[in-house]
Amino acid sequence: MDLIAELGASSLGSRLKRLGDLLYQDYAKLYEFAGVPFKPIWFLILNYLSTRESGSITEIASALHVTHPYVNQIAGDLIKRQIIEAFADPNDKRRRMLRLTDSGRDLVDRARCVWAAIRSAQEQIISESDSDVLGILARLEDAVYQRGVFERATQGDNGTFSLESVRKTT
Repeated sequence: MDLIAELGASSLGSRLKRLGDLLYQDYAKLYEFAGVPFKPIWFLILNYLSTRESGSITEIASALHVTHPYVNQIAGDLIKRQIIEAFADPNDKRRRMLRLTDSGRDLVDRARCVWAAIRSAQEQIISESDSDVLGILARLEDAVYQRGVFERATQGDNGTFSLESVRKTT
């Protein structure tokens, strides 16, 4: 019995998180197997910084479509481990910029073989699923960005259930 699957659309977020957790567990095993001291949660930020000279927290969050606190928290860990460093933007001293340290560049170079293995394995999984899973995810993300669950649930749509009616009766 898989209660999360049985709940259907009601558990979409939980189901996606569960899948993400399963993937991240395997990523961690691969880094350990390869002897690369790398946390899967670092991938997006380190990949971003490895393709650019530097970036601000806001730029990184915007490019990755994640929250500022998410980037800030991970960046704090990476700074503490001396994988990245923070510095003042030469054009605006109030703005904090991030860049890879020399040891960060070395770590990224070592991690690239794991990234390639992950990509290859995931391409196999996607192929075996015989679906356009990346396209489906892109369309789901677009739909949520355009009009999220909160807006849809509180405003209703074409006569569907609305939480506004519940609030008025309580």
